[in-house]
Amino acid sequence: MFRELVALNSKRHAALRVRPQASFEFVRGVHMAALMQAELVRAASIYPIVFVEDPAIDSFRPMALLGLREGENVYVDTDGSWLASYVPAVIRAYPFALARAAGEGAAERFAVCIDAASELVSLTEGARLFDAHGTPTEALEQARQWLQQIRDMQLRTDEFCRALAARNLFTPFAVRARRGDETLEVDGCYVINEERLDGLPDAKLFELRREGWLSSIYAHLVSLQQFERLEDGPPEDDPDAVEPAHASRPSGSTFS
Repeated sequence: MFRELVALNSKRHAALRVRPQASFEFVRGVHMAALMQAELVRAASIYPIVFVEDPAIDSFRPMALLGLREGENVYVDTDGSWLASYVPAVIRAYPFALARAAGEGAAERFAVCIDAASELVSLTEGARLFDAHGTPTEALEQARQWLQQIRDMQLRTDEFCRALAARNLFTPFAVRARRGDETLEVDGCYVINEERLDGLPDAKLFELRREGWLSSIYAHLVSLQQFERLEDGPPEDDPDAVEPAHASRPSGSTFS
C-alpha cells in the first residue's frame, strides 16, 4: 500500500496537499490488512481474520485476509468502491502513517509520515497540510489524532497477541482453495487453536475474560467462516454487488 513513506516536514512539504479518498484503487493490490484488537468483533462478519508473525515485536498481529494471493483484493469493486460495510482503520488512514522517529533517549517518539507516491498527494489540489507560517493545518491535526488512536489501539493489540502466545494458543493454519483449475495457498498464517482454548484451566480462562479478550477471540474463530467470500476472486462488473462503503474517514470512532 505504501510506496514512498516519508516523514512530514514543514519546510520540505510546505506546499503539500492531500485529496480526500474518492476510491480504494490504492489498495486494490493488497491481499492483507492489519486489524486492531478493537476492530475484530466488527470485522469478523466480513473478513477472514488470521494472525501473522511479526519479528519486530516478537509476537503476532491480526490481519484481515482480503484475497487468496498477493496482488488481489476481492473487496475492491471495478469502480474502486469498497464492497463491505466496514473498512479497516489502517486503510482509512491512508496516505498517512506513524513511524518511529530517529533519535536518542528512552522515550519512544513517532513521526507523522505520508506516502509521497500516493495519487492522493498533490501540490495543487486538496487540503493543505501546513499554512503559510509552517503551522500544521486542521487537516493534518485530524490525521495526527486519527493516527494516535490507531497507535493506542495497536498497543492494546500487542498485549492481546502476547497474552495468546503466552498460553500457546496459536497454531499454523494452511489457507487453501480452488479457483477453477487453480489451487491457491496463503502461507504463514496462524489461528487460535480452539481445543487448546477449551483446555485452559479456569484461572487462565478467567484472566482472558478479565482483560476483555474473549469477545475478540471468539470473533476471530467465527470469522474463519468468511473464507468463501474470497474463493471467487476479485469482482467483475456486478449490478447486485453489496452497497459500497464511502471512501472517507468518519468523524467519530475509528473502530466502529
